[in-house]
Amino acid sequence: MSQIRTRLRDLTSRRDSDAVRFIATISLAMSTLLVGPATGAHASGVRNNAVTISQTGLHIFSINGRPYGIKTAIHILTFNGIKYSIAIGLAHHAIDGGLQNTSSMCKGTPGCVAAVNGDFFDFTQFGAPDPGDEVGGIIQDCVLLHSPEISHQQVNLDGHSVSNGLNWSSTLTLNGTSVPITAVNQELPMSYSNVSLPLAGTLLYTAPYALATPSGAGRITYEFTQASGTASPTTINTTTDLTYLGQTTQPARVDTGDVDISAPASSALTSLQPGATVTLATTSTAGCDNIGGHPILLNQGVAVPIVTADTYMVKPYARTVIGWTATGVTLLMTVDGKDAVSGATAYQLDSVLESLGVVTAIDLDGGNSTTFFAQGHVLNKPSRGSEHPVSTGLLVILAS
Repeated sequence: MSQIRTRLRDLTSRRDSDAVRFIATISLAMSTLLVGPATGAHASGVRNNAVTISQTGLHIFSINGRPYGIKTAIHILTFNGIKYSIAIGLAHHAIDGGLQNTSSMCKGTPGCVAAVNGDFFDFTQFGAPDPGDEVGGIIQDCVLLHSPEISHQQVNLDGHSVSNGLNWSSTLTLNGTSVPITAVNQELPMSYSNVSLPLAGTLLYTAPYALATPSGAGRITYEFTQASGTASPTTINTTTDLTYLGQTTQPARVDTGDVDISAPASSALTSLQPGATVTLATTSTAGCDNIGGHPILLNQGVAVPIVTADTYMVKPYARTVIGWTATGVTLLMTVDGKDAVSGATAYQLDSVLESLGVVTAIDLDGGNSTTFFAQGHVLNKPSRGSEHPVSTGLLVILAS
């Protein structure tokens, strides 16, 4: 959301009519309850909502939020995971590739039938081009595309689990010396409210990075190309041999199949000669599709306490959430609202989710970014009256 600076100041075409069916009402009969009963203190006194999965496996509906103290529209999508999956959408298919409407991400992705907005992103000064630099880490199709900017919660879309950070490491080995990578495809230096990240460390850049590599006094960018193999050089839990091409002190775009490493002039890389081979090893246990969010709402049936100083979660805002039930049903949910005026608080989100049988859930970017796209239309009412471009999205993909 372009207004993330406010939050961080507080925190520190119907595409396939047969596959996507809109169901305007839901049954409250317990005999049809497939998602499970409400649990936990937040659901006390709140009537259970029953969700019936359609024959296609996808169910789109809305519920009345007033029993939870929510006066704005709540839109929900569920699927059973047999015909559908969740994929990470990137604005213009790149890291730091700018901003793009959630609906446009879906329309430009084969098999996408629905989408919501994804993780938070930072911002640039007013009037400057916004690269949409993602706050959290991104692993897409088993490739580490972006390391977290700051301490940030993450969600493993394949494992239906959440964590307080992204588990990852990347190391370059040359002449028996290991050089740890500090960050992957991260825009530096960077400064916004309560965040100041200098141009420092050993930084790795790959072709999906849309910007030029950073340059600065006392730094050198070392250029490599893959010596063998066709897999992405930062595929997790693999090693890749790289051939050293040369160096530059100027900003540079990374070509397909290449790896650029920005490092201090005093690093071990200064000993490299053109043609030398080095090894890049990238590891992670975070799954093949992982994206950031904030905060974790539910974790294996337990409501995670909300810090009272986190006014973004204590006050009502438009919300976007992803979660799962104990039986593995995936749920995407949006709540309409206006910043700090209407929408849902974290406690109200917990109540709704628990009443739907959700046991694990994380809050995504919200406010102006909140978008629920399905059946070829944006079904919710965005805060500003029209869809707001974002950096990432979560796409519902129909198996081919």
